[in-house]
Amino acid sequence: MYTPEEAARDAGSAEGEALWRAMKTQYPQALANATYNRNLNDDMAMYIARSKKTPAEALGFLAGDVRFKRNYKVIHSLCKNPKTPQRVVLALLKHLKLFDLADLTRNHFIPSVTRQRVHFMLYERIPGMPSGVKIAMSRRVSTDMAIRLMERSERKVVDACLESPILTEEKLFQVVQREVTKPQVICAISEHKKWSLRYRLRYGLIRNKHTPMEVVVEFIGGMKSRDLKDLYSDSRVPPSTKPFIHRELVRRDEDTVPVEDEVHELEEHEDEVFQDEEVSGLIDESSRFIECGEDTSGEDRGDKVCEDEDSDE
Repeated sequence: MYTPEEAARDAGSAEGEALWRAMKTQYPQALANATYNRNLNDDMAMYIARSKKTPAEALGFLAGDVRFKRNYKVIHSLCKNPKTPQRVVLALLKHLKLFDLADLTRNHFIPSVTRQRVHFMLYERIPGMPSGVKIAMSRRVSTDMAIRLMERSERKVVDACLESPILTEEKLFQVVQREVTKPQVICAISEHKKWSLRYRLRYGLIRNKHTPMEVVVEFIGGMKSRDLKDLYSDSRVPPSTKPFIHRELVRRDEDTVPVEDEVHELEEHEDEVFQDEEVSGLIDESSRFIECGEDTSGEDRGDKVCEDEDSDE
């Protein structure tokens, strides 16, 4: 039996297969002692950097080890390890490649502060990126980063971002609702073969002034009458859109006044009386069920006796 004490002792001085054997026990002290071992090579350092069992102090020491300061795989593994001290990760992020940074935006195992820092670093680099790099990156970044990429890129990049499998209707609806969203983004969403079929997005696109009019007219024909009335009275709907909404409502023989829910306010004494009546009614009903439950067996027996007397007669 290879005990933790033996593994920790061997990890500090062993080499080759003996050192690997001590490290693969995954004992925290063995992994920590291995970082001080003079026989530690690049593969062993990367193994320690990836392990979730390695103590945070050992990961911080490994990050500052001059033997591995230029080893990209070790640096990348340290940035992905959630146990690496945050100050160490923030210092190492500048050494990562663009697409490795993009992958970190979708890594929910690392702290949110680290992901926010990665988002900021990528956001600053967007203007200088070639279109091909933006399109490739749109498939690897998080939803928030994909939306930021859409807002600062040309149409073909926007189309690529809309194909992202992690993009959600909720996020796109927020984009459509914002008045500062660029016209090319609105046009791309309204013409997309998938997103243009979503009812909620159509509702938001009708309200947006950048949506092409021919698309708006098409969407209006598929809206519910109640929603059309709400849109007709909505001040955020462009004035040029409202005549088409009115025409559709007239075609359906609908009133242009939106349907409002009726709200009846009760006086304070009426509210108290209503609550007392409701509570007393619930008590009476529950007691009636209890009485019925207690007398059920007796009633059954009485009914059975009556049936037997009738049959005898």
